[in-house]
Amino acid sequence: MANLYEGYTAEEIFNALEAKPLNTKKNILEYIDQIRKLAKEGMQEAEVKKVYEWIEKQIEALGQNVKINTMVYLKNELRTKLGKFAAPTKGEENAFVRFYKQTFENQVKTKEYTYALMDLSRLNEASVLETLKTINTYCLKNKLSPKEKEDIMPMIKRIVDTQNLRLVNQVRSMEGIRKNFRIKIVEVNKRLVIQNV
Repeated sequence: MANLYEGYTAEEIFNALEAKPLNTKKNILEYIDQIRKLAKEGMQEAEVKKVYEWIEKQIEALGQNVKINTMVYLKNELRTKLGKFAAPTKGEENAFVRFYKQTFENQVKTKEYTYALMDLSRLNEASVLETLKTINTYCLKNKLSPKEKEDIMPMIKRIVDTQNLRLVNQVRSMEGIRKNFRIKIVEVNKRLVIQNV
């Protein structure tokens, strides 16, 4: 049965399985379990990889409607249950990880430090902010490449998504990041959001 989906796109597999829309935590968790079961039953690795990436995008799309903790939880569940099908991140090191290592290079390597190198979603907000401060200092004198911006932007969004004014104001005051990314953080409908300038 699992081979039925060979050559299908992630969306086609989703439609064929008649799964519930992936717009709630419950539905996403159910779908992850469904795919995991199919993977065990022999669904082709190439198809599972496509579905993995697609589910990750669906979780990202929930960003505006769910708490960051929920997104982190869902991503962790996806990684725990289907992580071996995740696309390898070989090649160029993630720029945020590079700055994170610089920020904490003199500190005793804690469990959190080690985990963060493998999975940034496990970082606490304080560590994200400290790393953003390092990036901000760098940005005052240097320009970031598009790839570096792509790696760092999700972490800026993560702080803004907390909607914690104390944390967000620290990012707001980072002139190097604001100028490099050409962004400002404003309030829209009682929510703090990032706008391009």
